[in-house]
Amino acid sequence: MENAEEVLKEETDKETEEETRFFHPVKLSETEETLDENEIEKSKVKIETKLQDLLRSINEETLQLSEFLMEEPKLINELCTSLKQILKKLNISFNLSPSSLPVKRKVKKVILNQDGHLIFVYEKEEVDSAFLAEYPPEIVMAVLWTVMPELAKVLTLYRKKVSVRVNFFGRVKKELNGVAKAMLGTEQQPVEKTEEHMDVVKSSLENEDKNI
Repeated sequence: MENAEEVLKEETDKETEEETRFFHPVKLSETEETLDENEIEKSKVKIETKLQDLLRSINEETLQLSEFLMEEPKLINELCTSLKQILKKLNISFNLSPSSLPVKRKVKKVILNQDGHLIFVYEKEEVDSAFLAEYPPEIVMAVLWTVMPELAKVLTLYRKKVSVRVNFFGRVKKELNGVAKAMLGTEQQPVEKTEEHMDVVKSSLENEDKNI
């Protein structure tokens, strides 16, 4: 009986010892942590080098981001101003599909008018309107992406219309120049003859004076 109790006690002690080893707060892996001074210094240098590289990269990205954030509103305003001038000259507006724009509210109609204003008409007839450049860059980009192909078609038609006028004016100009030359040439002939006659008369008078 005593032997059985001793055996049971030994097994219990072993289990307790194994559990203690497994949950020991210092021993986290099978390999023991080295406290070599050279290794610590190498690790320190390696960490500092990586940290410096990381901070340098973040600094460069921050500078570029700052430049882009300053440049973007300026470009958008200039671009939208040029678009406004074109739309005004062509006297055109565009009806845009609400699904093509990144808006959260339900929109019935979206219009880009000839003054460069983007107009949102909502379900309850609510209306929002502002110059295109005043909207977020994502909306401006979506509007341009939708409008540019249609604008290219309109410009092609306008160019053809202007070319018809230019060709007409060119042909009329050519004909009128021909008529003008013919008429001016007829009127100048008597003048030229008169000048020649006066030269002859002047020469004759000078010769008579010499003879005298």
